[in-house]
Amino acid sequence: MRTLLAIPGYGEGSLTANSETSLDRRTDGQAVIVSSREALQAHLDDPLEALAVHAGIWYDRYPWEWMPLLRRKLPHARLMVAQDDSVYDSFLMEAVCRLGESLDIRILPTGASRRSVLQAFHRFAAGQELAEERDSNPAGIRIGKQGKVITVWSAAAKDGATTVAVNTALALAAQGKLSVGLVDANLRNPEVHACLSMATDGASAFSLRSKLQTQRLTREELLSACRLYKQQGRVHVLPGSPRRDTAVDMTPEMMEHLIAAARSAFDVTVIDVSGSPDNAATIGAVREADERWLVVQNRYASYRYGWGEWFACFWSYCGLLPQDVSLVVNRTAAAERPERIADYLGMPLAAALPNVPGGLGLRAADEGVPLYGRAEALVFSKQVDQLAARLFPPAGNDIQVRLSLEAAPRRKPGWFDRLTARLG
Repeated sequence: MRTLLAIPGYGEGSLTANSETSLDRRTDGQAVIVSSREALQAHLDDPLEALAVHAGIWYDRYPWEWMPLLRRKLPHARLMVAQDDSVYDSFLMEAVCRLGESLDIRILPTGASRRSVLQAFHRFAAGQELAEERDSNPAGIRIGKQGKVITVWSAAAKDGATTVAVNTALALAAQGKLSVGLVDANLRNPEVHACLSMATDGASAFSLRSKLQTQRLTREELLSACRLYKQQGRVHVLPGSPRRDTAVDMTPEMMEHLIAAARSAFDVTVIDVSGSPDNAATIGAVREADERWLVVQNRYASYRYGWGEWFACFWSYCGLLPQDVSLVVNRTAAAERPERIADYLGMPLAAALPNVPGGLGLRAADEGVPLYGRAEALVFSKQVDQLAARLFPPAGNDIQVRLSLEAAPRRKPGWFDRLTARLG
């Protein structure tokens, strides 16, 4: 035996081509998986070439107790450790990372599903380098995909992530060629359906809970759980859960499965998540996304403190770098310089959305009539179009059609618009 993988919750035995835990179909019979600390310690005197350990094996021990032990027992082996975010706080995560640097132990970013961790363990054991793929995924793990996924979240409360997510989805749908999904994964404060004045009629992510738990959600079932918003294009909206206390029950595996189903159902999926990375919905959506948009405002409490503190205490341990995130500066004024904020954060600037004067933005939120396409918010709509074009650049004919629509007078939404929006 040359390779040992230690993950709590998996059955023990040799990994062969027929083993359900063998994700890369290894057939050399050299790798063994164990699921308990006792079994791990029994193998530490073996001549191992590689050892990968999930920190949950040592749930009741501090990392400075067991990580040096691994290196002493296996001075020449390649070692990897996966963080356990269900047990460790930011202090212990930092300790694991620093110990990893001093002991030459590779640390896998936190927040991944067990399947993704095991897949990374297999690649590590096989000597495959994960860093080559990290430009598109913080974990360095790629899962088979189809449609594109964009995750949007705020640096601080009320920075406007939901506004950006909703209006971008409408701009994409207005092209008329894309199947667009809009998923409300802000499980503690779902507001997407309210921003669209949409009656959910019982549709919500909560209705899919059993399918997500058993990993059996199909694209057809996801489509049937969505509500169709038809006022501006066609957007399939999956409302958030009315059972807000169940937010903590979402697991990385469930979120990973939901995103996989969304990829198969839509050409592009926009996911609105909480700005607090204290739940698997937020963490999983950010990890699995093709595009990550952080929405901020030009105020210290937003881009300096709100983002800075969360990045320091959590996102950095997920393997997320500032350059992996695109910045959307919301409610900007003419004299402001959003490029300065982007430079400060080390992020590429995706868009600077202007503040709509006269309190129109607040009224739009109160009435559930989005800003996109409204005559009074023409500059805002143009910027959202440019933001959407980053994902799917329109063809030449599409640009001409869009320009002709912009030149035409737009009717101000009235009571009929609000009524039809409420009726879906």
